[in-house]
Amino acid sequence: MDDLLFIDGDKAYVGVEHGKKANVSPEDAKRLAQIASQYGAYYEGTGGDVAAMNFLPKTAYKGSWDTLMQKNVEGYPPEFLYTLFTNVAVNKQDNALTVPNKTIFDAILLAQDKISALKGRNFNADTLKEFLQGASEKNADLLTLSNQPATKANVKQFLSTGENLMWPETDNPSQVSRAGALAQKANTQRQKFLLNQPGGVFVVGSDHIRDLRKLAKPETFANPFYKDPFGAPDF
Repeated sequence: MDDLLFIDGDKAYVGVEHGKKANVSPEDAKRLAQIASQYGAYYEGTGGDVAAMNFLPKTAYKGSWDTLMQKNVEGYPPEFLYTLFTNVAVNKQDNALTVPNKTIFDAILLAQDKISALKGRNFNADTLKEFLQGASEKNADLLTLSNQPATKANVKQFLSTGENLMWPETDNPSQVSRAGALAQKANTQRQKFLLNQPGGVFVVGSDHIRDLRKLAKPETFANPFYKDPFGAPDF
């Protein structure tokens, strides 16, 4: 079963592996459909998970919660470039960045609307440089790698290096890399936005539920981010 988080009877978060159908019990599906009918349903990013949640009324879908969240983000914080190294294969980042007569750095600037987390909003060369420097390690200089020609092989190496830095195969929180810390910073903003919504069904990536549970603990309600604190979550 996919992981679920219900809060106060009017908010629900469903962790779904993108591209796959949600796996929830008939009882939970009925409960989710009731919440969605009353408060609406929202998917993550721009691709949409409507098909994954085929037990919800199609008329309940209101669009992407990420699109709503972006209205609360000022400018273009460098951490929101984390999507450059996220789901690289699924998003076919290599196709978007392979421009052999350009450097990888310039190719990113040209393809930013395809790889950007903040759609319809441009980032400049200084923001990209700050992100790549902030995500680099001593043995992996992403800025230097980005100055190579954007051939298929170079792009593949660049994206693989960045993805491995940002999403290492470890569950040890003490081993979070600089790139991982940037991704966490952006995702924490997204998750706080989710928890602060008045109601609805929110489809999120399967890895987000754990972090939402941590942020939804009662002690986080003292955080000034929360304008209207809600009650203890229903775990």
